[in-house]
Amino acid sequence: MTSTRSSTLRRSSPRRKAATAAATAAAAAIVTPQQSVGFAPSPITSRYFGAKKSPSSSSSRLFSETAAKADVTPAKKPKIERTHSFQPVWHGSLAESSGGSAEDMTPVTPVHTLVLGTHPSIASLSYSEYFGHSQNAFWWMAGDCLGFRRQLGVNAQGKSYKLTQYLRYDESHVLSYEEQLQLFTSKGFALWDIIKSCEREGSLDQDIKKEEPNEIRKFCQAHKSVRRIVIANGGTGCTMFNRHFKDWWLSGELKPGSNAESKKAFDKHAKKTDNFRDATIEVISALPVSPAAAKYSYEEKREFWQNYVYDEGLRDQSK
Repeated sequence: MTSTRSSTLRRSSPRRKAATAAATAAAAAIVTPQQSVGFAPSPITSRYFGAKKSPSSSSSRLFSETAAKADVTPAKKPKIERTHSFQPVWHGSLAESSGGSAEDMTPVTPVHTLVLGTHPSIASLSYSEYFGHSQNAFWWMAGDCLGFRRQLGVNAQGKSYKLTQYLRYDESHVLSYEEQLQLFTSKGFALWDIIKSCEREGSLDQDIKKEEPNEIRKFCQAHKSVRRIVIANGGTGCTMFNRHFKDWWLSGELKPGSNAESKKAFDKHAKKTDNFRDATIEVISALPVSPAAAKYSYEEKREFWQNYVYDEGLRDQSK
């Protein structure tokens, strides 16, 4: 009996093998068409039959990813053009710019105070005017301290600027820009900028890059009557003045103004100059004239400039 059963099992083995082979072929037939046309295999076939991604599917995805990366490549920023400051303005230079000479203006007022902007803003460059932005406080304060009014102070909608309520002179005292320069310089004040040329997006001092300074020390050597230099926009302007005129500080010719802002900006030079013992020119870090310096009111700015710039300068002129 045992012999017969064993023989039966041995005879049935080929049939079982054939059945198993048929089942495997059937399973392969289910998967192969999907692979051959590049379809993604279903979760079931992937799980049970280990379906692989077709070469054509991989190539297609690689091409798509490459194209997508090309589409999102950021465009190059346009090159920032260098901008340049204006020439220094003082009483004698106005005659020279009009075709005459400094000697034609009798008498020529010596410079006692040099006011330095940092670098012309977009508005200043477009108007070719120092402190050209209509709400920059500089010319409004100069007018209040020297006896004129910058302009009417009305915007495009016909509304008056907020600062006009604090002005000392009415519309009958409005002067043109050229007349303002003439009056300003005739009192012994001069204008220039710290930075001769630079690259900058916008008008903020903090965005100035690759700058080149003006030859301010040479200007003061040519005008030995200069008694003070005023950094019109404080903070960043003082940093740039320190950076580009370190040797001038170390020469002992300069000293900080008496106000707290000036001492904070420049007192670090005291040790190497014997506490500024031989200095002849004071450097004042002023409350900023820029409209971006909104933490100070117009009245606060004017009071500072009246006390530390205009009153002191006019006293020098009267000597």
